[in-house]
Amino acid sequence: MGWSFTRGSRGCSCVLLLLVLVGAASPQEVEQATAEATAALVQVLKLWNVEDYGAVYDRGTTTTKRLFTREDFIGRMRGLGCKTTCCWTTFELHSADHQSPRLVVVTGKVGFEWTGRTVPRFQCSPRVQSFSMTREEEAWRIDLTLILPFF
Repeated sequence: MGWSFTRGSRGCSCVLLLLVLVGAASPQEVEQATAEATAALVQVLKLWNVEDYGAVYDRGTTTTKRLFTREDFIGRMRGLGCKTTCCWTTFELHSADHQSPRLVVVTGKVGFEWTGRTVPRFQCSPRVQSFSMTREEEAWRIDLTLILPFF
């Protein structure tokens, strides 16, 4: 009494579709995850704007925080010469791609400006960039190497 795969590809397709659907997130879960990940990214960009690099570091993924100490990260960020712009020009969302319940790739236009202290290490102008946001420890975290362009 079970499924017979000798009936052709139709029965096999139904079983595969059922297996895919059982593991799939609901539209509400996808919407919530993408909204939360996008909000977490915007918060990181705002912290970058006010030059609170310690708080930016705290929002990094466990893997990328192993690459450098908090002090090293703060020093590197201060040496960039650029920061994100303020207010509505900080981030313009283009897309949020739900890869899994633990990974959302957020893409958008990020505004940058010169800090006025050091010569910028990259062009301080708005650009479209993608950020992988990973769910760890019940919070959305960013890959810190995506923030440091010359890691």
